[in-house]
Amino acid sequence: MKANLLHNPKAGDKDHSEAELVDLIRSHGIDCIYSSSKKDWWDDLDPASDFVIIAGGDGTVRKVILRFLQGKAGKKQYPLALLPMGTANNISRSVNSSGQLEHIIASWHKERIRKFDVGQINGFKEHVYFLEGIGFGVFPVLMDSMKEKEKKARKEPPPEEKLRSDLEQLYDIVTTYPVAACQLEIDGRDYSGKYILLEIMNIRSVGPGLNINKDADVGDGKLEVIMIGEDKRKSFAAYIKDCITSDVQKDFDLPVIKGQQIKVIWDDIHGHIDDELIKVDRQKGYMINVLKRELQFLVPD
Repeated sequence: MKANLLHNPKAGDKDHSEAELVDLIRSHGIDCIYSSSKKDWWDDLDPASDFVIIAGGDGTVRKVILRFLQGKAGKKQYPLALLPMGTANNISRSVNSSGQLEHIIASWHKERIRKFDVGQINGFKEHVYFLEGIGFGVFPVLMDSMKEKEKKARKEPPPEEKLRSDLEQLYDIVTTYPVAACQLEIDGRDYSGKYILLEIMNIRSVGPGLNINKDADVGDGKLEVIMIGEDKRKSFAAYIKDCITSDVQKDFDLPVIKGQQIKVIWDDIHGHIDDELIKVDRQKGYMINVLKRELQFLVPD
């Protein structure tokens, strides 16, 4: 087998250095071409490669895949393999590509494929895509707070410490964030109301690894819509508090609505697309739909 490795050199620890990763992959009989995801990696892509490996966190995975979706990395559609090296690794966990790197790499020879839908958003100057989801309310407020905190930090804290800190911040936000008016239509049906959170999701987890979408199926051609209003604020805050003190990731059990076409107008400025903040236009509607099974991932058993 032959593969292109696209690696974020700032992700992970010293065991995840360029040399260590290349040696590990080659030890499993895979001819590996290395490129840093921080540079012009698309110039190094070999059309003869059987697949592309992305080593990094959710941000790295998204940036690489968006370049493919936008047609800026050639026309060939490669199967993708993930080596998770971030804090939350929501995308990797959504395709069960987690655990020991050696186990993940060894599984690629089985060529087990998982199809993956892509979300598309209309309402910007050009089509915008997402892998994880688009959301409004408390999570983008958390992301903004995390961004400011990272600017002031002298160094990146260990993943476990960062995750706990993010959850503690989210708990404070959930208990104080005011409800926002939302005009919401899912496949032609009205679900408008006032919410502290609206997430239109393709995967199970959001933010600091919170499993709020237990019905996620990344290849079913549908998105899941999660709404939390004033009536669910206390139970959601309690769930976050439990996640802070527990070593086991739990699901937040609440109704989920599946849909293929979603229209939303959110009456506040806080929004996100995957792990990127957006400033919401309160008067502008966003139309979200699904590109069915657009991506293929090599996944473990």
